[in-house]
Amino acid sequence: MNAKNNLIKKAYLSLPIGQIHYRTNDCEDGIPLILLHRTPSSSIMYEPIIREMFHDRPLYAIDTPGFGSSFDPNGNPDMKDYRDWMCESIDTLGIENFHIYAHHTGTHIAAEIANAWKDRTISLILNGVAYLDEDERDSFKKMTSSVVERDIEGKYLLESFELMKSLFPSYDSDLVNTEFLGAIRSIKGREQAFAAVWDQDFKSLIKTIRAPLMVMSAIDDFFYNKLDIIKRELEGVQIEPLAESGIASTELQTKETVRLISAFMKKAEKIKV
Repeated sequence: MNAKNNLIKKAYLSLPIGQIHYRTNDCEDGIPLILLHRTPSSSIMYEPIIREMFHDRPLYAIDTPGFGSSFDPNGNPDMKDYRDWMCESIDTLGIENFHIYAHHTGTHIAAEIANAWKDRTISLILNGVAYLDEDERDSFKKMTSSVVERDIEGKYLLESFELMKSLFPSYDSDLVNTEFLGAIRSIKGREQAFAAVWDQDFKSLIKTIRAPLMVMSAIDDFFYNKLDIIKRELEGVQIEPLAESGIASTELQTKETVRLISAFMKKAEKIKV
C-alpha cells in the first residue's frame, strides 16, 4: 500500500454549514475505512488504530460536529443531521465505497449512513451498541441529560474529571486526560449528541442494514449484555467480545480490534465482488 509518510495528517473539509476536522494516514490504495468516534472523544481516539493500520488502506477518522475541531451545530440536531454532515464529508473527500468502524455514539451515525447508502457501504463494524427498547432509551436519556453548570469555582472541572476517570477499568493518565479534554471541549456538543442518540430508534434501524455487520464489545462495556440478544435477533451478524477495557477497547485492545476488523473487511470485499 502507498502511504506518503508515517505521520498522521490532520486536515479540514469546508462544508456550507462549517468546517469538519479529520485525521488520516493519507494512503491512496484500497477501499477506505471511515472511523466514527464516541462521546465525548474525537478522532484522536483513533490514532492507535491509524498507526496500527497505517499502510493497509485509506483511513479517515472524522470529528463529529460539536466535538474535536469540527464546527459547533446550532439548536437540536437529530441523528439524520449528523448523518447528513458525515455523508457530505465523505462525498467531499471523494470517497465512493467504504467500510465504517464506529464506537458508541458513532454507531448511531454509522447505522444511518449504512441505511441511506446501502450500495456504498461495504461493511459496518460497530463497537458498543445501544440495542435498546424505548423504555431503556428513556432511562439512559435521564442519566445523560443533566446540564453541566460551569460554576465560578470550577467544580464542574473536577466533576467531569471524576466522571471520565470512572469510564476506564484502571487509571491511565493519558487516556483519562484526553477524554477529560474532550468532555470540556464538548459540553454543548455532548448534550446535543446524547439527545439525538436516545431519540433514535436504533433497534429498528439496525434491522434495515444490508451490509455485512459485525458487532463487538468489551466485556465491561455498558452494552456488553446486548451481544447475545443481537446475535439472536439479527441474522448473519458476527459477534466478537473484547477483553476488559471499559469504554476504551479501541485504544486498549488495538491489535485485537484491528485483527478483527481487517479480517471482516477482507471477507466483505470478497462478497461484494
